[in-house]
Amino acid sequence: MTGIAIVMMTLFCLVIWGGLALAVVHMLRHPDETSGHLGDDPNLSSEVLQEMERA
Repeated sequence: MTGIAIVMMTLFCLVIWGGLALAVVHMLRHPDETSGHLGDDPNLSSEVLQEMERA
């Protein structure tokens, strides 16, 4: 492999793994239960959400 190929491979590995790390951090800070259409509904409680997951 040439030096340029190694640099490009390293760069894009960092981009891919960095994107994965950012996605994981985002999901930890903003879980699905508190965002989106169902997360905004004040009438939904954790019991209702658990019942919906079972169905």
